[in-house]
Amino acid sequence: MADNDDYLDDLDLELEPSTARFPRKRGHTVENLLPRALIESVIGMEGIRDISAREGFCLVVEAPSFDWCEPLHRALKTMGSWDLHHCPPAIKKPSRDDATSQQLVAVLGTGGRAFGVSHHPSQMLPPAMLASADQVLKLPPPDARVISAVIKAVTGTIPEGLHNKDIAGLEFEEIAACIRQGSTSEECLNRLRRAVESKRRIDTTSADVPEIADLHGYGVAKEWAVNLLEDLESWRRGEIPFEAIDRNAVLVSPPGMGKTTFARSLAKSAGLPLVATSVGAWFANSPGYLDSIIKQIDQTFAAARAMSPAILLLDELDAVPDRATISPRGADWWLPVITHLLITLDGAVSNATNNLIILGATNHGDRIDRALVRPGRLSKIIEIELPDADALAGIFRQHLGSDLVGEDLTYIAELAYGATGAQVVDWVRSARRTARRAKRAMEMIDLLEVLVPDERRTAPHVERVAVHEAGHAVVCHALGLGEVKAISIISGQNHGGYTQTDTDPYLSTRSDLERHVIQALAGRAAEEVLLGEPGTGSGGSSASDLARATMHIGLLHLGTGLGEEMIFRADKESVPMILARSERHSAAVDKHLRELYGQSKDLIVTHKRDVRAIADALIDKRFLNGSNFLSILERNGPKP
Repeated sequence: MADNDDYLDDLDLELEPSTARFPRKRGHTVENLLPRALIESVIGMEGIRDISAREGFCLVVEAPSFDWCEPLHRALKTMGSWDLHHCPPAIKKPSRDDATSQQLVAVLGTGGRAFGVSHHPSQMLPPAMLASADQVLKLPPPDARVISAVIKAVTGTIPEGLHNKDIAGLEFEEIAACIRQGSTSEECLNRLRRAVESKRRIDTTSADVPEIADLHGYGVAKEWAVNLLEDLESWRRGEIPFEAIDRNAVLVSPPGMGKTTFARSLAKSAGLPLVATSVGAWFANSPGYLDSIIKQIDQTFAAARAMSPAILLLDELDAVPDRATISPRGADWWLPVITHLLITLDGAVSNATNNLIILGATNHGDRIDRALVRPGRLSKIIEIELPDADALAGIFRQHLGSDLVGEDLTYIAELAYGATGAQVVDWVRSARRTARRAKRAMEMIDLLEVLVPDERRTAPHVERVAVHEAGHAVVCHALGLGEVKAISIISGQNHGGYTQTDTDPYLSTRSDLERHVIQALAGRAAEEVLLGEPGTGSGGSSASDLARATMHIGLLHLGTGLGEEMIFRADKESVPMILARSERHSAAVDKHLRELYGQSKDLIVTHKRDVRAIADALIDKRFLNGSNFLSILERNGPKP
């Protein structure tokens, strides 16, 4: 920025910092200097002169946030003479758009000048202004350079050591209040830092929390949050009033399911501050007397209102007793607190100017006073259930960060089924500790050893499982059915081992289906070829290899028209019943299965060395990823 210009007099970033006080100069108010400095930082003085001088000119300015709109509006009005200027409120009115558009047409048609300012121009400014704009000026949030220039203009010196983190999250008014005439640059810098720290104590969102779209395992709660975020955007565009948003709820789940993380993620995704409190905090931050608890409630809601639009999290909500079950002795003390909370909640929800999103959180939804969750207060209870395998895989990936990049976590997630997000965090922490003690990067085995118990099976049993899974993997690769992602012989809740493959689930031809059946029977075939006889591991349950193979071939003969008959006799669910009743169809399916099993054994014989090598590696490592698997095959050399 240059010295002695028309707008930013004395803004010189090259001056050395000092602590001398700068005499007050007329016109150097922070409210004027801040928006002007931001504009100049983007387009320079030449750009400002151009904006000030152009005739028949329409300018659209995108502010970094809504709190900057009016200050920028005031600053731009001083940059030349304007025939029309427009800065819409947070809630725009269509009628105002129509009037502004008509005025704009008249102004531009006669060679006049017009500008509009909004934090969301595409939604808040009239379409005619957007379409006719000669220049669109997008302004980022102010950085340390801009704030340093303003402090220098106000105090006479540049603050030493001002960084972007020292102003992160501060709104226009907060920055302006910290920069004062009659102060030194160092005093202004210290105020900014204290303001940031103060907001951090209230706003608990942070960079390590994912946004709602990236959360896993939240089910209905995530759906509710997505709808809430969409409604917030509609409100910001002026399409709906804030009170029309479905914005209040109680989150209920077992401990460790991430209710607080959910609230922080919602705040981050919505771009709103989060005021988090709990019944325990009310007691911890006060003497615990009745009047002090009531004051804590008032202070909490006042802090949220002061930062609105904001999110208020009321944690440990079940600590507020249910009036229907409270003892007479407890009622004497608690009833005034409960009544005051209900009245305060009513005021926060019903007042159209509060603009608060209120979340309750509890581990015990059955203990909440029903008056808290009636319509018009917290409105509803949303239960967060235990995550399924897919959700667990996402939770693992989220907390692993840069560790195990590229590894498929599906099997890990299946092993962890029934766990909470908090358990995942603990497992990842333990696996990192193992790797750290070994002075190496984390490996998949570190995580697996945390999740599963030590091997308790006999050596022959382990070898049979390893041969079985090796057979599945090798035949899958040999038939080109898809990529082998992982092989494990770690015992899980419902299996003794596992081969994970990335295969096409759509079996469109008889040949496709038969090849998948050959692969399904390859575990049994490998046991027979390498160990002399097959074990029971291929059957015994409806999810077993033999059951799946029987279902595929049964459906081929009875429902697809690809067998001996064209007629449709059964869908997938009724195949077992027909095979049990029809000896003829049962014999046809059995014959077909034996033929495919023979082909599976032939493949095992051909690739016997590969199966043995993979099995030995599994016995040693217990788990192989896709790269490990391919490396072993490459070392064994080409096959017939």
